[in-house]
Amino acid sequence: MNDSVEKRGFKVNIGKTKVMVFERGESTTERNILVEGEKVEQMKEFVYLGSLFTNDGKHYINIERGVNAGNKVNGALFAILNSKIVSRQARLTIYSGVLIPTLMYGGESWVWQKKNASRINAMEIRSLRSICGASREDRCRNNNVRERCGLKKNVVIRVVKGYVVAVWPSGKEE
Repeated sequence: MNDSVEKRGFKVNIGKTKVMVFERGESTTERNILVEGEKVEQMKEFVYLGSLFTNDGKHYINIERGVNAGNKVNGALFAILNSKIVSRQARLTIYSGVLIPTLMYGGESWVWQKKNASRINAMEIRSLRSICGASREDRCRNNNVRERCGLKKNVVIRVVKGYVVAVWPSGKEE
């Protein structure tokens, strides 16, 4: 590696350089990769462009991170999303402009599984229930909550099918 880097006139920053070995299962193979005589640190996981890569290749961790980030935003916006002073349309705009992009960041590269989709939909419904003022005790179905908010499909279907998630002042989803 040293020769090919030097030929191109580059210099490797050993402190910033990391290596990862992708493997199946729980085992970890230790590799000794040396640059300028120094061993490069081997990682089990790292974040690159917002996506978490793990050496076992599991993808569910990215979805967990998205759901956790969505829950944090939902908690931070709770007072606004529940406020009767703020119009429903303004709350839906905040929902589609802040909460959904946070929840779905990196979703294009996720491996979709039913259990992960249900976690994302549950997070979405929690937010929509507070926007519409429908508590779980009202025993209102999730589809009815979406309809009250002017949404036809759940967030997973909208993202998988590539719809742009935006609610405009007219109240129509586009």
